[in-house]
Amino acid sequence: MSDSFRFEVPEHFTAGTVGPRGQRTFFIQFGNVGEIVSLRLEKQQVYALAEFLEQLLDDAGPVAPDDVPLALDLIDPVQSAWTVSSIGVAYREEDHRFLLVVEELLDDDDDDDEQDDDDDFDDDEPASAQLSVSAGQVKAFIERARDLVSAGRPPCNFCGRPLDGDGLWCPCHN
Repeated sequence: MSDSFRFEVPEHFTAGTVGPRGQRTFFIQFGNVGEIVSLRLEKQQVYALAEFLEQLLDDAGPVAPDDVPLALDLIDPVQSAWTVSSIGVAYREEDHRFLLVVEELLDDDDDDDEQDDDDDFDDDEPASAQLSVSAGQVKAFIERARDLVSAGRPPCNFCGRPLDGDGLWCPCHN
């Protein structure tokens, strides 16, 4: 079972990538000095989270420019604690904070090991991360996520899938 995490007021909240364009691995990273957590996720999850957070932020009201953090790079070493399955978001109006609940993707490799004994069952629960981030952190995350997603390979004009690593060729061109 993987570790779960809870940060009421994380100092650091960002998204980032590791690897060359076309082979990037996406991460969200959060925590405080001495305890930084990196979680692996898909590019589409980063994009969807940013889009949803933007809708909530628009409804939450203006963000003071001084509240937006500038340090948005991933903090090394970037080692994934686990892979993200789902992300839930809520807005807490009384303190103008956004609550994120991130759940681990469990491996289904144990399907072959099904047990005949009714008393034995797989009780593995997915790990989770709970964090409460400020409106300024959300605003910075949205901008960072957009930059990351747009920095990827350009789409093919014909099929919409990403072009090869050089951004020049797609199999549908044949």
